[in-house]
Amino acid sequence: MIFFVAAQVVAAQPVSSPLQQFIAEAAAVNAQIPDRLRAYRARIETEMSLALLDSGKHERTAQVEQIASDVRYRNPDRYDQRVIGYRNQSVGPTFSLMSIFGGWTTPTLYGNHLQLGVTSPTSTNRAINPRNASLAIHPLAVNRDTYYMYEGGDTAVTLFSTSGRRIPLARVRVTPRPDAPGDAILFYGDMYLDADRKQIVRMRGRIVELKGGKVTLKSGSKIPGVSGASFVELVNVEVNGEYWLPAYQRTEFQARLAFLGDFRSIVRIVSRFYDIRANDSTWTGPETPSGIQHSLTFASASSQQRYHDWQAPLGSASTDAYFAEFDDLAPDSWRTDASSSLRLTPRSLGEAFRFNRIEGVFTGLSLSHQFGGANGLFARGSLGYAWAEKVPRGMIGLQRTLGRTTTGIRAERALVHTNDFQPPLSYGSTMTALFGSQDDYDYLDRRSATAFVSRTFGPQRQSSMRIEIGPGADHAVEQNVSKGFYVAKNAGFRSNRGIREGNYVRSTASLEIDPQVSGLFVDRGVGFSLYYDRADGDLKWQRVEVRTAARRELGPFQIYARGDAGALLGNPVPQQMFELGGDLGLSGFEYKEFAGDRAALLRTVIGYTFPILRAPIRLPSALVLPGLAPGVAAGIHGGWTEVSSDAASQALLELGTTIDSASTQPVPLSRPTNGVRASAEFLATFFSGALAIGVTRPLDEARGWKFTWRIGQGF
Repeated sequence: MIFFVAAQVVAAQPVSSPLQQFIAEAAAVNAQIPDRLRAYRARIETEMSLALLDSGKHERTAQVEQIASDVRYRNPDRYDQRVIGYRNQSVGPTFSLMSIFGGWTTPTLYGNHLQLGVTSPTSTNRAINPRNASLAIHPLAVNRDTYYMYEGGDTAVTLFSTSGRRIPLARVRVTPRPDAPGDAILFYGDMYLDADRKQIVRMRGRIVELKGGKVTLKSGSKIPGVSGASFVELVNVEVNGEYWLPAYQRTEFQARLAFLGDFRSIVRIVSRFYDIRANDSTWTGPETPSGIQHSLTFASASSQQRYHDWQAPLGSASTDAYFAEFDDLAPDSWRTDASSSLRLTPRSLGEAFRFNRIEGVFTGLSLSHQFGGANGLFARGSLGYAWAEKVPRGMIGLQRTLGRTTTGIRAERALVHTNDFQPPLSYGSTMTALFGSQDDYDYLDRRSATAFVSRTFGPQRQSSMRIEIGPGADHAVEQNVSKGFYVAKNAGFRSNRGIREGNYVRSTASLEIDPQVSGLFVDRGVGFSLYYDRADGDLKWQRVEVRTAARRELGPFQIYARGDAGALLGNPVPQQMFELGGDLGLSGFEYKEFAGDRAALLRTVIGYTFPILRAPIRLPSALVLPGLAPGVAAGIHGGWTEVSSDAASQALLELGTTIDSASTQPVPLSRPTNGVRASAEFLATFFSGALAIGVTRPLDEARGWKFTWRIGQGF
């Protein structure tokens, strides 16, 4: 065991004879595994996760799998891994990430062959073919000077082991040579070496490709419009005062599509090694056939389901890691201090394509220009056309980011929806509108000019404060499309609800703390947000909104909840009224059945996954599916709305009216709840809650049960 006691950043220094000598000695030491290290055994707990990075730089975890493994390493290159425990959660049915990885840990950093990160399924459980020469070149390989340049070499960190040994670590920056020949896989980043024993303690960097003598440091994909990067961090621990063996390993793949701008998909694999026993070759799994270097096997399904020795809660490893921790190693085009560049950067897919009952088909183009350098100046613009509405929409803006603070200005014409208490990434209903003629949003046309300042805080900079001010104007829109590709009998798009038109000066302030915890994705913890919105002019309103969401596990139970509350102060306008019902909360009631200028909504779900069929399903091909993991869940939705004044009653009428069959008089489409209303749902769940089907009904009136279903674990 080792402890960090001091750290000092040392500026990179030019290559010198002492550094060259140090690298040569380290290469000689690490070329061979220590003679006395014959084998080791360990327990590994791995978390594989799939996350989405939105335009606000918030990571949202869509899938997480936790895998327990026993491993055995035998000198010089035999590695056995046996999966003995498994559990997972995701926002929808999907395949296991084990389908694309045949191994996900590196058994040792000894040797001068580059073996970093993951192993493909075709490389495990197969005999070694000596004719297949690897293109991976280790920074300490014998031909290293042909491919790499080195800087640094001074002591950067000092450690102390439990035995009292003082361990100075030398940091060496490794960079591929610009004149490296041929094809190769290279390492770009930092090596930390035990300055006394010259052994590798840590490697942190990015894997880059050398193709035809050109190093692809600026990108990571051969596909036009796609850029990607593969990052690794491997940390060793000193065992028995003699050997540096694996303690922590992280491999991360980040991909960005040009037409999605700053949105990224992230595959993250984090492994921690426990109970490392040097020179122990005992093994309870099947023996590896001769000639196979890496063996991956699975314990029986019943054995995996009985596994309960988890060291960390599901999702904790993903919560502790963050994409920006590799920003210093990212491709140049991803960096905020990159040289000037023009690229596609939509804030959402809807800026490029969307479909709704107002615009019909909307197509657009979004571009940004990074001015480069340390000034953090960034310009962005978008322009598109609504073909059925025959209206152009777009925005232009300029912003500057210095450290954690961003300031900017923006002018925009946008189609915005008036739905309340929405989950993140709620940009509209393109797919359901296009293919199912269901568009559960109401819209208005908003024109605005805004100046803003925001500041991030917290260890991962996901929390933020933001202030905006500027003139605006709201205009009504008309429905221009009656249906999508498919429409049920006597159905189609419902009418758009009314608004009050006018001009105003709008100011807003918001506070978000851990907003990635939203009740929609599988991120654990507690999230909180506070929002204040004010308008002065032809239209006047003050709106306060607060939200909290929580998610955690208690043994075999999963609990997630979300509470929203809001109030309009002064004379409300219809587009700012709160509306509840149907998919907007209170699932047992009709679409926007309730409304008011005061509202609150609490949604809670508790689920239980049965201790059966949890083990991953391995198909004859390499495809692995998460276990069926059946379970049950029950949820309660409680909501309340109130109309507090005559002005609020008038705003309610402006939203829309219908004719009351008894009085033949017009009455509002929505009404206050007259107390707290609640609905219950009872669900059968599958894939650890990712798919649910069941029934729902109101609790406070005699309505019948309705069928309900959902994909995902949110609301």
